[in-house]
Amino acid sequence: MILLLVLAAGAYYDVREHRIPNWWVAISMVCGILLAMVESGVPPETAVYLKEGGLFLARMLVVTALFFPLFFCRMIGAGDVKLAALICGYSGLAAGAAAIGLGFLMGAFWSFLKMMVKGSFHERFSHLTAYIRRIYHTKKITVYYDFARDGAEAVIPLGVCLLFGTMAFIMIPG
Repeated sequence: MILLLVLAAGAYYDVREHRIPNWWVAISMVCGILLAMVESGVPPETAVYLKEGGLFLARMLVVTALFFPLFFCRMIGAGDVKLAALICGYSGLAAGAAAIGLGFLMGAFWSFLKMMVKGSFHERFSHLTAYIRRIYHTKKITVYYDFARDGAEAVIPLGVCLLFGTMAFIMIPG
């Protein structure tokens, strides 16, 4: 439940400000670490608590490292990476990966609908293929999304998708 509150606030900031504040992520990390320690179910011992807190941070670090290339290319925002890391910190790597995957699928569907409604499907895919060709020919990774060039019209708040993906994962029986 706490994870859903964390993600709901992150989604709110993503929609409103197009960013997720670092102070919110820091508070969410502290809450997650404390929750991991309390939920360990063992008597309060410093070593166990440090282990649980360390595992929480390690899961966040793994996810951040995996998604950093997408942020580096500006395909997703830093806040999206932070929310994905929090999902795996709270849920574990396997459950977190499933929730993030569902969130990405929802984001892809939202983007597809947005492109169809705005009639920008051809333009966006032309931009993507040009980007791939540019990387292939120059052998240099460049920024995919540039606000000055692309504007805010092509952006979707992925934080909302991650929230709904996590909610869907929690509701799926099994």
